[in-house]
Amino acid sequence: MKVVRFIYLLLTSTFLLACSVDEDEIGSTHQGTPERIPINWIVESANDPIGSRALIDNNLLEARCTPKSDGTCESIGIWGQYVTTKNGQSTTYVEFDATPLTFAPKTEDTNPHNSWNYPGESRYWENGAMYYFRACYPLDLMKSLMTQMDATVLQGGPINTSVLQEDILVAVNHVNTITASLTKPVQLDLQHVFAAIRFKIKADDGFTPPEGEAVTSCWLQNATDATDLFSPSGYLVHSGDEKSDIKWYTYESSKSPMYIWKHNGVPFDTEHLLYTSNNGMQGSEYTNNDGWLLIVPQVVKEETLTFCYTMKNTGDMVFSTKIPHITYECGKQYTYILEISGSGVNLNLTIADWNKIDSSYDIIL
Repeated sequence: MKVVRFIYLLLTSTFLLACSVDEDEIGSTHQGTPERIPINWIVESANDPIGSRALIDNNLLEARCTPKSDGTCESIGIWGQYVTTKNGQSTTYVEFDATPLTFAPKTEDTNPHNSWNYPGESRYWENGAMYYFRACYPLDLMKSLMTQMDATVLQGGPINTSVLQEDILVAVNHVNTITASLTKPVQLDLQHVFAAIRFKIKADDGFTPPEGEAVTSCWLQNATDATDLFSPSGYLVHSGDEKSDIKWYTYESSKSPMYIWKHNGVPFDTEHLLYTSNNGMQGSEYTNNDGWLLIVPQVVKEETLTFCYTMKNTGDMVFSTKIPHITYECGKQYTYILEISGSGVNLNLTIADWNKIDSSYDIIL
């Protein structure tokens, strides 16, 4: 059995801003350059499959952020501040503070690049200033989860993925108005903060399952004698000036079954079947995610985590397969395929970027 190891990089750079923040300047519309160039946005990741149900749907984010007939919709939250220096004194102004960005045209100063707009009057670039931006999606959910949210950091938790199965996205950018082309939109390249995993069970090509055999449940289980356990919960910190500067601190590991899915019985044969994509008696939150489990990125050590499942013909008998050592990274998708034969189980792993529909490579574990 081959064990594949991956390295999870934690980048810990932070913004170094020794400045005062003038809260009275929130939402200001400074004159800036004589042309009064408005600040516009473009969401690059909307061009790729993105969102918890968007491994197969590339229009999801735009659809979720498009106002309904009653005017309600989800939104991307924007935080932005800029720093000016005069006579050797630096001053920080807050320009955007949890400002919602939706996929809808404005009545005035419409974004000339696309339909991503914020409500109210346009905000204009302040010539000679340095701007710092941070964004997250979905805004309302993040407000309930984070303890600190501004242009320099998103921080909060704990976030329990056993309960919360909603994709969270973050982005960061900064603009130097002295060197940048201010007519171009600010790019938001959204990054997933979770990893996505799923499990498929199939019969080996040379194995015929007993008649009427079906999978009736599955879940993840920590080893009872392990010390460094897999955790479904964690604290999130997004700081620094790179989109990849996402850090997780795991919280409250559990020795109880996690991500439980139950069904009356999904047929078991030689096809790759994704059982959690079937709406059963329990685990509908995974069904809604097309069978994907959204998990806190972390290192899983050898002999720590086990995938468990039950079959219809064997009742309450629990079958299990240990997950080899691996580092789950944010923005990655992991597909485990259990191939069952008369002599045992082979576990295959496919890893790809979250936005890739086709697998990037297969690994035999």
